[in-house]
Amino acid sequence: MKKIPLLILTLILIASCNSKQTQSELEKLTKKLTEKEKQISELQKQIDNLKKDKSLSENTQTSDYYRFVETSDSEINVAEKLKSGERKLIDKKDFKDTLDISDNFFVYKHTSEITQTSESEFESVLRDFDQIKSEYGNDFFVRVMTFYNGQSLPLETENSKTDIHILIQPTELGYENKTFVISDFYDVVIKTLEKKENSVELTFEHGKFPRKKESIIIKPELVKFKRNQIANIDNNFKDFLKLFNKDSLFQISRVKFPMTVEFADSEKNYEYSKEEINLKDYHKLHLIEDGTSNPEYERFIEINDNKGTVEFRGIENGISSEYIFEKINGKWTLITWVDAST
Repeated sequence: MKKIPLLILTLILIASCNSKQTQSELEKLTKKLTEKEKQISELQKQIDNLKKDKSLSENTQTSDYYRFVETSDSEINVAEKLKSGERKLIDKKDFKDTLDISDNFFVYKHTSEITQTSESEFESVLRDFDQIKSEYGNDFFVRVMTFYNGQSLPLETENSKTDIHILIQPTELGYENKTFVISDFYDVVIKTLEKKENSVELTFEHGKFPRKKESIIIKPELVKFKRNQIANIDNNFKDFLKLFNKDSLFQISRVKFPMTVEFADSEKNYEYSKEEINLKDYHKLHLIEDGTSNPEYERFIEINDNKGTVEFRGIENGISSEYIFEKINGKWTLITWVDAST
């Protein structure tokens, strides 16, 4: 009988030891589980950070097509998305075009607008366009078409007005096309559609007396008139002369018509006579050479406030002429010339 209490005490001691051992093992497992949870949490943070980095990389890629986030280096005027039937005015420019130089001058004053439209409005142009040009940008495709818009001008000859339609298509799936209308011009001729570093540039001519040239910068997030073609060109007379010499349309726009000129008249023993020159009688002048000297004459350029002259003096050959420019409303303009050549 004495052995029974001893047995019970022994069992209690064994149970107590097992309990302590189990508790110790449980604490160890709990600690390990906590460490694993911390590791899993750290791994999840790394995964989230990688996702954020990937998303940021996609949103700030150099691609023009997919960037509609305003930054200090970007310019955006195109809506990323338009509702069905919605239109958005994104740029405009005023024009004053002389279209008829008969007894009654006709000057077409108009404001051309660049409007972003919904794609459905482009469908009618696809069926009845006049001219078409296409070009690839870095990650988009541009198609340009002209379309007679049904409006007319009070001219006896062909008098229809023309709109220019632009379609921009992404080169990757999952992005929407963008469509634009540039209104409205007379006698449009598309000259070039060229890929530039970060854009595609459209150049076209319009009008009549004189023909004028315009350029449009085309990006998926930016479509606008290129206004810096001759920006500040009148600040430097020599820079003005380079463009005056190079661009015939620009030259005509910077001549004051009608212009009275003087010349040494061989029929009057080289006394000076006067002649009035109108636009139709005018021929392009070449006042600047390509940098090489000419053995027949010397050229002198003089600038005095708002007056500039280009003088040619012949070398033992009788050449003598002077072309006189004046700043009118801040623009260098040819007002007359004197040809004393004998």
